[in-house]
Amino acid sequence: MNVFKNGQSIYSRDQAYAGNQLTQEIQRKFNMSFEEAEQAKRQGGLPENYEPDVLQPFMDTLALEVSRSLQFFYTSSNFNSVDHILLAGGCSVIHGLDEAVSSRTQVASTMRANPFFSMSTGKVRSKQVQLDAPSLLIACGLAMRRFDPA
Repeated sequence: MNVFKNGQSIYSRDQAYAGNQLTQEIQRKFNMSFEEAEQAKRQGGLPENYEPDVLQPFMDTLALEVSRSLQFFYTSSNFNSVDHILLAGGCSVIHGLDEAVSSRTQVASTMRANPFFSMSTGKVRSKQVQLDAPSLLIACGLAMRRFDPA
């Protein structure tokens, strides 16, 4: 988690709860190998009870972890609110996660990060880029560090 004010990072904290926990829970619940669970998570084909028994509890826990991280930020700073939450990483593309985090944190402006929002992606498959965008935030930022438009 990073908190920015006026374009400068004022707080940073690692978030240990992420997509691997979801993959491990799929693996455990449906008796799959890690590779099978990862593939099923990304491409679908999981049993009907996946959403209520695995995905929804995962989303609830992830939203709680974000809320806890925000509370830690508030108690360790003179701030008591944030204006926006941008979700990044592979799990941020889970349908409804932004709403779950928004509801839990009470931050209305919660959305998936998209470093390519105002960028032309040329011949790259735009649909795939949009799906992968939240996972490519750091890579895009690193690439832009050496960008010289001249």
